[in-house]
Amino acid sequence: MITGLLLLLLAGAGIAGFIKKHIFRIKDPDLEDYMDQLKAQTWYQELADDPRSCGLIASFEQNAPLKDVYYVQQLLRNDGSKEGFIRYIREKTQ
Repeated sequence: MITGLLLLLLAGAGIAGFIKKHIFRIKDPDLEDYMDQLKAQTWYQELADDPRSCGLIASFEQNAPLKDVYYVQQLLRNDGSKEGFIRYIREKTQ
């Protein structure tokens, strides 16, 4: 019963994704645009210019979490996420 319900939910999500992408032609957000906006932020520039944290920032840009468009959107829109990201970078680079 539960397995059937899960399969039904997965099928519904797949159909909704197909409709969104191919029928409504809604594109996924572009990471490049959001990264340009993020790199224009003064707090991000300060972290990227700091010799202690620039390596970690570069690593995040290459691998994760800054490869996830939704995470970058969250950093731009939510002050709590931004403060948490800054705190994490500072703790890891001390």
